[in-house]
Amino acid sequence: MIFYYGTKATNLKNGQIINVDCPNCNTNVSMIYSVFGKYAHLYLIPFFPIKKLTFAECKSCKKTFEQVELPSLIQQKLEREKEKNKAKTPIWMFSGLFVIAAIIGMAFYSSHQTDLDTATFIKDPKVGDIYFLNSVAEGHYTTIKIDKVSKDSLIIFLNEMEIDLKTDVYKIDLAENYKKTYSISRKNMLNLYNEKKIFEVKRDK
Repeated sequence: MIFYYGTKATNLKNGQIINVDCPNCNTNVSMIYSVFGKYAHLYLIPFFPIKKLTFAECKSCKKTFEQVELPSLIQQKLEREKEKNKAKTPIWMFSGLFVIAAIIGMAFYSSHQTDLDTATFIKDPKVGDIYFLNSVAEGHYTTIKIDKVSKDSLIIFLNEMEIDLKTDVYKIDLAENYKKTYSISRKNMLNLYNEKKIFEVKRDK
């Protein structure tokens, strides 16, 4: 899988310092400075800020300096000016982290809602319900489908296929895999759920 990631920078603040001696043209001038915020991105979505960079341009000779290239006196003056007019990190630089947090939150909510639905459906089975469960073979999973419901028992179709990935069990929920019917008491079915062998019940709503 290819990940398109990298870094970009955006202008956060501009300002001016006056009465400084340019180290390039040796003229007492004003300098225009710009603060840039550098951030990491994935698929062009900003994820988090990395650092801030400051550049200053001499108004006389137009030479541009990174802050660390300037004499210490000018750097100190720059720092004082930036302290008075702080360049804030924009919240959009954390967009990717917010997206991930939202996805995780939705996944937790969905999982919790599935658990609640399963706990409700298992006590009140309906024709057509699909039960996802652990197979007899350890590390394998399969499904059963409710065919008929009576007061004390259930007629079910047992899926003839198994799969070794729990997250892919839905892939074998196909009509052609349900051929033979079996009878099971509702009590025993509930026991399978209580023993954590049934982990989800899907019902078309």
